[in-house]
Amino acid sequence: MKLPVLVFALAFTGLVHAQREPLPSDPPESVKAELDLTYGTTAEQELKLDVYRPKSEAVLPACVLVHGGGWTGGDKERFRPLAIALAERGYVVANVEYRLAGVAKYPAGVQDCLLAVRWLRANAERFGADPDRIGAWGGSAGGHIVGMMAGSLPPDRFLTAELKEVSSEVQASCIMAGPTDLTNETFLTNLRKAGEKSNSYQWFGKLYDEAPDLYREASPLTHFTKDTGPVLFLTGDLDNPARDTAGLEKLKSLGVATEQVVLKDAKHGCWMQRPWFEQCVDAVDAWFRAHLK
Repeated sequence: MKLPVLVFALAFTGLVHAQREPLPSDPPESVKAELDLTYGTTAEQELKLDVYRPKSEAVLPACVLVHGGGWTGGDKERFRPLAIALAERGYVVANVEYRLAGVAKYPAGVQDCLLAVRWLRANAERFGADPDRIGAWGGSAGGHIVGMMAGSLPPDRFLTAELKEVSSEVQASCIMAGPTDLTNETFLTNLRKAGEKSNSYQWFGKLYDEAPDLYREASPLTHFTKDTGPVLFLTGDLDNPARDTAGLEKLKSLGVATEQVVLKDAKHGCWMQRPWFEQCVDAVDAWFRAHLK
């Protein structure tokens, strides 16, 4: 009668061990890494990215990876395990940094990530990437930025002078726990409660009631069109799956391929913890394989 208890204990111990096991931060022998490459220069800082790809001669689809941190923190190193894991699946991955709120206000960070796409496309031959198959994947604040990148943005507002002749279009995207509507009641209730202490205020420099048009412009769904590439929404069931509803409905109404994957027992930031780390990579890989054709 004690055997089932023992089996459960062993299984539980294995799960705890898997969750605590460090995520890969060093690329394996099969993956080539080029770190801290400069992809742009601004008045505030040089912009860096890391490129990971399998050691092969194949021309591969690519992905621009955008870290989270509430628009005010985080760095590309935090997303290194995701970049390595996706490279192992057969992608050229550009893991990017961008200007945060303490350095430059919105839309600076969006401009930077669009420039990263143009830089990767312009250097596609160097990295063995297919310039016609570039996706974007971001988490939390990075998910919001990827949502903006997926849309059709006014070039005079969002495109900087560097590589302006190169397209910043992405062919498929994954928005991982990032907002697409910054004007909905849930978002605004939390914003008004936090006021000038909120990350949104740090990022935009204004509260919604001071500048509703700014928040509307910064909502990715404002810029979704029928030409938007396929968008995957990825989140945990203990996070806020309803956050994705407005974006999903807008894309479906436009006839754009979209889907939501909800991970069981997963909180915000689950993508940096096992077992959800692998589940996120699996979901994004499957989406890109289907839509980065």
